[in-house]
Amino acid sequence: MDADQLNFWNRFWRGAMMIVVLACFVAPAAAQTVTPITPPAEISDTLAAGDAHTYSFSATAGGVFSFSVRSQSDLDPVVTLLDSAGRTVLSNDDYDYPDTRDALLEAVTMPRTGTYTVRVSGFGETAGAYDLRVYPGFSQMAAAETFDVAEGWEADDALNASVTGGMYNLEVSGVRAMGASFYQYVDPTSDIYVQTRVTAIDSESGWMIGLAMRQSDDGYYALVINHEGLWRFALVDDDDVQIIRDWTPHPQIVPGQTQFTLGMIGNAASFDFFYNNGYIGSVSDASLSAPGSVGVVVGTLGSLASTTSATIDDFIVTTPRYIDGERVIPAQVIVSSGAEMERALEVRHVVDASGAMALTVPSSTVEYARDGVNRLMLGRGTTYGNFAMGAMLNIQAARSGIAGCGLVVRYSDEGDYVLAFLDQTGGYGLSQRDDDAFIPGVYGENPQWGQDSAHLLIIADDTTLYYYIDGNLVGSLQTTAGIGEVGIAVVNYETITTVCQYSDVWLWRWD
Repeated sequence: MDADQLNFWNRFWRGAMMIVVLACFVAPAAAQTVTPITPPAEISDTLAAGDAHTYSFSATAGGVFSFSVRSQSDLDPVVTLLDSAGRTVLSNDDYDYPDTRDALLEAVTMPRTGTYTVRVSGFGETAGAYDLRVYPGFSQMAAAETFDVAEGWEADDALNASVTGGMYNLEVSGVRAMGASFYQYVDPTSDIYVQTRVTAIDSESGWMIGLAMRQSDDGYYALVINHEGLWRFALVDDDDVQIIRDWTPHPQIVPGQTQFTLGMIGNAASFDFFYNNGYIGSVSDASLSAPGSVGVVVGTLGSLASTTSATIDDFIVTTPRYIDGERVIPAQVIVSSGAEMERALEVRHVVDASGAMALTVPSSTVEYARDGVNRLMLGRGTTYGNFAMGAMLNIQAARSGIAGCGLVVRYSDEGDYVLAFLDQTGGYGLSQRDDDAFIPGVYGENPQWGQDSAHLLIIADDTTLYYYIDGNLVGSLQTTAGIGEVGIAVVNYETITTVCQYSDVWLWRWD
């Protein structure tokens, strides 16, 4: 390792291309009116220069919501999500700059149950009209069925269905019978969020009701809730029901409750389930991968012939936003445990849902007393191509020198790997080693990082690496490095003793 070279690039980028963090002090603003909303919500308003509009809503831990602000004027909008204590959860200015100035937080997994606030403001002194959209699931509304007319639905032979008074009435009879109805006004897609509001259920011997997805000639998937407060996921093909996950309890589900909201996300081979907008479970299954129709299902559970009647309202379908056919890479992600981050990244289309958690290391330490890079490889020689790797780190270095810690990815040998590092002054970088030199890549500095614990996240997708520090995207790197090992490292710019402590190291891989 050439320590002089690392030191050169560190000092060069600090002096020539460093990120300058400005602290702006302003006088306290007058208290703002907070407008309560209930998603899905659509608001159109006009923002004055230097002003901000705030909207509050309740959310349950694990629920998924999207927030978008579209400018209808010269306004350059900024959307910020804050928790009940007023702390910023996520914020976005331009999600596709310079093609658009609109702001977007797509498919955000709510970290805890509570009251959240959405704040709309203008960048700089910009002002003007805007449209705010707060939707469950994804950011684009594909359908918002309120059952004003009896159109768009196709029920199978087992189900009696009718629309009256703005409600969809469903009835099925028989021994453990199931009927389904599918909505015809949504383009078939395999990547989708579906939600409906159940307003009434009646049955003498037990009932089940739920959502259907990916309906085709090969059948459809069905998520159902029963009167005992259990959920089940199955593949239904005519009268054949293949159980994928049998009846499962969750504290979120209230037994016997006949009024609730049910939601489901389908993303490749992964499915996430929601009750009253709170997360209740996930399942992976690749039996039906092609796009298909979505709908609702109703069934009986008794061993004797019986009837289940149900009424639903507000059938909602949302879909993800893409840029030129590609997913939107978020500028910020929420830092949490490995399992929680993986699921949130999966829903936001940052990692592939068909993958698996391939590596978890609760704690590890690497120490070095010389200049250069000292690596500790993980996984016993296992190589990875496409993956997301996260870790919480703490840097302990001598006060007289500059040192850092990092992640080593796509390691082939000592002259071929990629290093993502952060030092205790806030200097960070992402670069590829080529023989005895590091190729210039991503470099910058943020004095707020490095002094305490920090979270590093690397997402490797084909030839592109995305680097996040404390949930903030600091840069991406195109690399020729293919598959390789991963590890952790000490980065010393000079001869000092440095200890890097890592916790909750995890890696999610996919093909």
